[in-house]
Amino acid sequence: EELFREAEAMQEERQPQLPLLYSLWGFRYCDLLLGRGEASEVLRRAEQTLEWVMTQNWLLDIALDHLSLGRAHLLQAQREGTEDPSASDAPSALRAGLTQAATHLNRAVDGLRRAGTQDHLPRGLLARAALHRAQGQFARAQRDLEEALTIATRGGMRLHEADCHLESAHLHLARGEKAQARESLSKARRMVQEMGYHRRDGEVAAIEELLGAEAPN
Repeated sequence: EELFREAEAMQEERQPQLPLLYSLWGFRYCDLLLGRGEASEVLRRAEQTLEWVMTQNWLLDIALDHLSLGRAHLLQAQREGTEDPSASDAPSALRAGLTQAATHLNRAVDGLRRAGTQDHLPRGLLARAALHRAQGQFARAQRDLEEALTIATRGGMRLHEADCHLESAHLHLARGEKAQARESLSKARRMVQEMGYHRRDGEVAAIEELLGAEAPN
């Protein structure tokens, strides 16, 4: 995060009319912030940068901003739906958030297809699979997940492949399929360790806790 802040300061000095990181670098900063749970900050940033890149009709950048916005709305909706589920407006807030997430994630996946960026498409498909899972639309989640895994394995995109196995574990858990969830988690854990993909250590541990599994030695 410190390096992103430093880069953004350089960006603002070079282009004072564009004081936020945008394009791929802005997306990567938002990805980091989402990993830290900072959904509101991502909404602020991506809404602004989306306005900028739309004026240039940059297909990839537009799609990535929609992806950031969709993931942020999903995270925020899930948080609002679980923090105080007894609150009178909790169900409506959750539905509204999921609707906004769906709008942005559908645009993200469509935009990534139009931009022809196979290396980024799995990101959009995985995010939309997580949304479908949250909505209880398991068949749709499975379709997006399978497409993402096919692209990742054919293209040798092992980070995406590990993410697919993690989402597969989440989906199996949502379906009550603990044995299959453990199998997917085992594949993800092995890949995370082999690649040193330690940004996913927390997610691996969280799934292990849900499964009641013991962490590997």
